[in-house]
Formats: sequence, structure tokens, C-alpha cells
Amino acid sequence: MKLIGNKWFLVVVISFFALIISYYLFFENSQMTKSIGMGGMIVEEKHHYIEPGQYFEMWIIGYNAHEKKENRERYKIFIKESMVYNLIEEGEEYMVSFKSFREDEEFGYVYKLEQISNQEEYQLRGKGRIK
Repeated sequence: MKLIGNKWFLVVVISFFALIISYYLFFENSQMTKSIGMGGMIVEEKHHYIEPGQYFEMWIIGYNAHEKKENRERYKIFIKESMVYNLIEEGEEYMVSFKSFREDEEFGYVYKLEQISNQEEYQLRGKGRIK
């Protein structure tokens, strides 16, 4: 009789730990990220904000150039590197990939830039020479 009671106790303890682990794996870390890649994104606007002596933020707002005008979704994409931000021009088309990192009231998801290239101007081909 005591053996059956110990088995039930062991089953309850294992189930409890499995429930706790499931909660942390699935619910606690449930902020889903959304990754997007576009073959043609038009940059509508460039913005930056500087908090003197603290930090600065740089972001662009754009849309997929290959979608119909009535279906266009605008994306707010933050940029970490100022060198990259300085090369981006409003009104130009870029190939981009970006990943969501939080939600925003105006844009829904807010993204961080993973990769960007201007297919017409910045794509060199062949091997460069090093002297």
C-alpha cells in the first residue's frame, strides 16, 4: 500500500516540475519575433533622436515597393550603426531583412535592421586587388 502512495507522490512531483518548465519555455518567453526580408523596400523617411550624453536612436520608415498601394504596410526599422544610417537615402529602393523586437502603438511591430543593400549602386562583382 505504501509503495502505491510513493508512486503517486513521485508522479505528482514530476508533473509539477514538467508544468513549471513548460510555463517558462512556452509562456514566459512567448514574445514571438517576426522576421521579414524584402527584395525592394522604398525608404520614405529617415529619423533620429539624440539624448545628449545618453544615447541616440536612428530609424527609417518604409514600405514594400512590390505591393499594391492599397495593401501597403509601413515598417519602422531601427538601425544600430550610424555608418549604415548615413548611407541610406530617402526615396531609394533597398533590399532589406529585419527582425521585430517590440511592439509600437503606431506601427504595430518595431524592427531592427539585420541587413540592407542597394542593388544598383553598392553591389560590386569580381575580386578586388590588394597591393
